[in-house]
Amino acid sequence: MGGVSVLGSTQQIRDALGRVADIGRDPSRVLSALGAGVVRHTQWRIEAGEDPNGKRWDSYAPLNPIYATTKVGSGILMGRGGMGSGLAGSITSAVEGNTLVWGSKKVYSRIHQMGGVIRPKDAPQLSFKMGLNDDGSPRWWHRGSVLIPARPYLGFTEQDRMFLMEELEDYLARAVRG
Repeated sequence: MGGVSVLGSTQQIRDALGRVADIGRDPSRVLSALGAGVVRHTQWRIEAGEDPNGKRWDSYAPLNPIYATTKVGSGILMGRGGMGSGLAGSITSAVEGNTLVWGSKKVYSRIHQMGGVIRPKDAPQLSFKMGLNDDGSPRWWHRGSVLIPARPYLGFTEQDRMFLMEELEDYLARAVRG
């Protein structure tokens, strides 16, 4: 019967395995680090105007041309400050237990992800400004409802998965090295 004998201290090996086990017991630091990358990928998709499958949002429905004339910001779901504002700038991640979650707490984030119809709650009509009158003043609109097309921005892509696996491998390698 063959075997392997190790002479000397195995403390370095035990220490490395202990650091890897610590990650498994409390993955929150790893998940927090990974969350920053997933947020970045989500923001890049918003900047590109694409859903998680690579489909362009304008293929779902183009921006309303009247809205587009006075829209603040450089792209769909981006405010005046570009990536740092609007829905794009509100994307954050958090660790909840052993789970990484990311998204936006903006009140309008869900309607843009899923699409839907907005109806008035406490009034006979919705009233909002969009576009300009001939004199340059904002034009008021009154409607019974408004359809917001879906522009999915949240999702877990193959690119996200590959990024997370590479980052996790690097993290574990650093833990083993100490």
